[in-house]
Amino acid sequence: MNIIDNFSIELDDEEILRLLQNKSSPEKPREVPPSLLEDIEEMKTEALPLIQPRAVYDIFASDILKPRFLFNKSEKTVLAISTIGNKLESLSKTYLKKGNLAQGVILDAIASHAAEQTAEYVNQEILKEIVDETRGKAVTCRFSPGYCQWELDKGQRTIFGFLEGPKIGVSLTQSMMMNPVKSVSFAINIGEEVDEELGLRGCESCDMTNCAFRRI
Repeated sequence: MNIIDNFSIELDDEEILRLLQNKSSPEKPREVPPSLLEDIEEMKTEALPLIQPRAVYDIFASDILKPRFLFNKSEKTVLAISTIGNKLESLSKTYLKKGNLAQGVILDAIASHAAEQTAEYVNQEILKEIVDETRGKAVTCRFSPGYCQWELDKGQRTIFGFLEGPKIGVSLTQSMMMNPVKSVSFAINIGEEVDEELGLRGCESCDMTNCAFRRI
């Protein structure tokens, strides 16, 4: 089992704005007031020291994983859990409880963006670290429980059954949600016949065009 930590991520103002606009006006983005941009910069300064990105991953033989339709063409599968920790999430909740809605919502959007940035960074680092395993093979995009017809509860049980989430401070609730919430679990398939766009096809066929986590 491998741990990835001691790294930093970059935050993209446009992506934070997209998340905020999806929350406030999912049908039609509005013109961005300068005051909002100032608030985002202020909240980013407060948020960055609280982001603690970490991940755990390992490689497994795909034939031991279910459901078989997701893994039957794969030879090996990487399972991974990444997180930004709970400090930023806690600060967002504190602002909201005090009635500071704008700051709380902005921090929540920053946290969601940071969690996705962390997962993508971890994905790329894993691919660098397993280059010998992937040489001459195709590799899928990362895909998570709840997507690609991978049932959330079964997928989470699988990943947390093989990986020690508590090593990076991540656990599962009874409803199969991760704690801290700003965490991402995912898989990457490796093999000569795997569908390299597996992690994207779920978004391609989904009609939730304003989903905050849409990848294409």
